Amino acid sequence: MSRYCFGCGKKRPLIMYHKDYSKYQIKSNSGKCIECRICTYKRGKQQGGLMQRLDGKFVFVPFTIKELIKYILKK
Repeated sequence: MSRYCFGCGKKRPLIMYHKDYSKYQIKSNSGKCIECRICTYKRGKQQGGLMQRLDGKFVFVPFTIKELIKYILKK
């Protein structure tokens, strides 16, 4: 099974997406995030970190390249 990435528009298998732990999810997203791991890495590298939801609020979390690679490879 595969789906299209919101960032690059390419069709990728579901393993290329992080699991979505949001309280409210769209059923067609199959419990996965809308952006593939490759696009997430590129965006994180360009911005020096990622926006994440902590305690119900979105905050910018800075990442080093090493931390970003660990984040991308985790399930």
